[in-house]
Amino acid sequence: MPLFPAERHRCILKLLETQGTVSSFELEQELEVTAMTVWRDLKLLEERGQLKRMRGGAVRLSGPAEIDFHQKAIHARAAKARIARYVARKLLQAGDILILDGGTTIASLAEQPLPARLTLLTNSLPIAEAMQHHRARPSVYLSGGLLRPESGTLVGREAITFFSRRRAVKFLMSATGLDAEAGVSDPNPQEIEVKQAMACRAQEVILMADASKLGVVSLMQTLPWRRIDRLVTDAPLNDPRLQGTLSPKRVCSV
Repeated sequence: MPLFPAERHRCILKLLETQGTVSSFELEQELEVTAMTVWRDLKLLEERGQLKRMRGGAVRLSGPAEIDFHQKAIHARAAKARIARYVARKLLQAGDILILDGGTTIASLAEQPLPARLTLLTNSLPIAEAMQHHRARPSVYLSGGLLRPESGTLVGREAITFFSRRRAVKFLMSATGLDAEAGVSDPNPQEIEVKQAMACRAQEVILMADASKLGVVSLMQTLPWRRIDRLVTDAPLNDPRLQGTLSPKRVCSV
């Protein structure tokens, strides 16, 4: 049964409160309405000052500036686990040196069986703690820097210097938004600087992102698509939001 406009608006604002961003495609699926209806709803809510429209969706204006790490971990948890399981089984090898950013999809790797003799470089306190107790007993190196309570990550000059002095086989990366034109984007400039330093020191950049991130544009570009070697996502390969991102051979759909 179709929802009344007021009910749709409450649902949209609830999703934004939980996730911080929401894509138009996600709203079409969630609300079972057309793209035009979503466009009208977002336009009205923006005029009321309740959200900010961006290409492919909307971002929250009210409430906390950033969602807590543990709140983010709840969203799309099953999809994140599938993505992490694929990466652990198919893309990692014994003895790899890996850079891990502080995303919750990356954190899901700690719940998967991992190859032996891994060396992990990260700026994430939650990930470092989880990996410390992993059965595979990886060697874990944690950067210095300023602690961001919202994400549990370390940022700033010390973190950038830490990664600039090291090399890795793979950088496992998360993102807030993935868009064909805007590239890979995130909301926090400090986090972006560290991620860019991470990408510069890895032979391969692997982006791990669930389907809700597709078509979303966050505040600033983290990396253009030419810097991404592989995308692992739960979106099907024929998802129109993947067009213009990477060639199908470089996208792993799980």
